[in-house]
Amino acid sequence: MKLKVEFDRVGIQEPSIAKAILETGIAANIERAVIDGDEGWTLISVADEETERFIAALSRPGVSIRIQKNAVSHNVTECVDCGLCISICQKKVFSFDEDWKLRVEPERCVLCGRCAEFCPQRALSILK
Repeated sequence: MKLKVEFDRVGIQEPSIAKAILETGIAANIERAVIDGDEGWTLISVADEETERFIAALSRPGVSIRIQKNAVSHNVTECVDCGLCISICQKKVFSFDEDWKLRVEPERCVLCGRCAEFCPQRALSILK
């Protein structure tokens, strides 16, 4: 499961993710991190069955956590199935189905936003 962990001025000063990993022994994959001075966010994936325990260990002042679901919104009415997003996305969120219609696997998304930025139809958006 993916977790979006946001840090404020207080939370950014502590190694919260490292502490949660050491405390629980849960393997966590940091998929993306955006840190800007006094704040930032990190996208982490952990095994579904370990999510609650990891969230409990990660909960600290200055840290907010939410489960990241459906990161990509695909407007099928606007989409012309051009496939540009397939070539741009490094995480293979997009593919064609057997009928050459765009298929979206939002659970693979790391919130980079390139697909939405380059979609000529503006049929994609990132739900951060």
